[in-house]
Formats: sequence, structure tokens, C-alpha cells
Amino acid sequence: MLFMVTNRRVRDGRYGDEARANHRFEYQYAYNNQAHGQDAFESKGKRGFETALLAELCRLRDAEGINTPKVGIYLHGFNNDYQDSIDELWDLHQHLARVTDKPPVIVGFSWPSSGKTVSYLSDRDEVRDSVGAFTRFVLDINDLAHRNEQGCFSTTFCIAHSMGSYLLRKGLEYLSDNIGSPVGRMLFDETVLLAPDIASKDIERDGKGRYIAQFSRRVHVYYSPFDRALKASSAKRFGGNRLGRHGADDYANLPGNVVLVDAKTYANSDAIDGCTDRVGEQVSVHSSHRYHAAILSDMVETLASVDRDLIKGRMPIADDGESRRNHYRLVPPA
Repeated sequence: MLFMVTNRRVRDGRYGDEARANHRFEYQYAYNNQAHGQDAFESKGKRGFETALLAELCRLRDAEGINTPKVGIYLHGFNNDYQDSIDELWDLHQHLARVTDKPPVIVGFSWPSSGKTVSYLSDRDEVRDSVGAFTRFVLDINDLAHRNEQGCFSTTFCIAHSMGSYLLRKGLEYLSDNIGSPVGRMLFDETVLLAPDIASKDIERDGKGRYIAQFSRRVHVYYSPFDRALKASSAKRFGGNRLGRHGADDYANLPGNVVLVDAKTYANSDAIDGCTDRVGEQVSVHSSHRYHAAILSDMVETLASVDRDLIKGRMPIADDGESRRNHYRLVPPA
């Protein structure tokens, strides 16, 4: 089941590319599952959202026999208008369902990206304008879990793609500055960064993204050196290495709960040739992590919290002659 939260300002009856004032955002639910362009979330409001979410968790437990259903937040990246953000959410859920018989409940957070390739830097500004709304939403979801500890029996995760990782980085940095590190219950059981458009050094112990690890039980980063979109991003960011293209700079300096996965075996133009999105367009390498079955199968095991060494289809990478438990490569089956 799909849900949505957005802080996009409404202009002329449409969700636009500017953030709402005063960190406001809107809860959306009751997705009608219609064709592209005709689909919509038909109901709004926090109370109805929470009721619908808890009802779906109970249905999964009682009717489907899923004792610990998964609820995840999905953060889209750069160059997405509102309809694009719905399409990405729909595509992710559909492709996850193809590789697992227990697809998760996903809540998208649609921040006001412009949906225009030329607007990269303005999208980064919109991320910063969205931090307040995003952190308020995350705290709401965490409060919902605490208020329903007996009945809210799900596990939680966060998937961030591309510039969505920058929103996650800034949001958790803000949370840490204002409420400190979490005590007892982590915000996320699993956090997955797909082609993250943040600096390679950010994920390290002393990096700007260290709060991602502090608020998560475990973090997986999927990257590919064939990601040309992040090569362009690197140029815009004055040549700095991007985590989603280069991996980490110093694997010896990673927090113990952070795992890097080199997905280049499948995240390349040949491997995804012919793979299309919801509207029939060829998927880019930058987006391939959400579409290629082999990458998604690894991600499903990750979201199920399988031990990093027991996930099939990956092998450890030796860095500086030393094999560590924080760097792997996806490999074809033997």
C-alpha cells in the first residue's frame, strides 16, 4: 500500500515546485491506483493517515500472516515534479513486489523538486527549505510508533535516492542538533541510500552525514562508477567525489553499521538496456538501483535485516589488502 506526504505549495490547483511556508506539510492516503496521470491520493489529513496506516498493518498481520510488516519512507531525488514522485513510488513498490512475496508499505515524501534538469542548484535550495517539514514528519511517524507500541508491530526503514540522501542528511543533522542522538529505539531499522548525491566523505565517522548512521540500526549504500548523472553532479559540486559514484573515500573510517555495496555489475547501461519505467521510458544507470531485479533482491535481504555476510549474490572487497565487513560487490550467481 502507498501513502504520501508532501510539503509542496499548491498553485492553481496543482502541487508545484516551492515549499509551503512555516514548515507545513500534508498527509495523503487512499491511493486510487489508477493509470499514470489519473492516479491520486484521494484523502488528506493526519488522523485519517494514521488510521489507514495502522489498519493496513493489522490487515497484513491478520489476513496475510506477516507478523512484522515493513513500513518505509521513500525520498525521491532531483528533477521530479509531483507526478514524477508518485511514479517513482509506484515503480519502487511494483518492482519490489516482483522479487518478494511480502512487499512493504511505503510512504513517499514529495519535496518540491522542480522536475527540470537545468534546476539542479535550485533543487538543492528546495532541499534546505524542506528540512523543517521533513524532520517534523519523521518525528510524527516516530511518535506514532511510540504511541502504538503494542499494536504497531512493524519494522521501519528509509530509502533515499540521489538528492533525497541530501535531504536525509540535512534532516537528521537538524534532529541531532535539536534533540540529540536517539535513546533506545532507532528511527530506522534499515536505511538504504541509492546512488546518493552527497560527498563520499560525508558517510564517514567525522563526516556531515554521520547522523544517518546514528539514527539507523544499519545503513547500506549502493553505488556505481558508471553513474554519469553523478559525474555531472560532481562537476557542479566543484569536482568532489559523490558517494553514489565513487563509494566512500576511507573505508577504515566508516561507522561499524555502515555498509557500501558496489552495484556496477548491474548498474550499467548494458545490464539495464530495455528496462523501462512506468511511462515506458528507458531507465538510466542513475535510477537502475530501483529497477534491476538483482539489486532489488539484495535490497530486500537488506531490509529484512539479514546479516551482511549472509546475503547471497555479493562478495567482500579487500581494501588496501585488508578484507573488511563494510565493502561488498554484487556478483552474478555461480
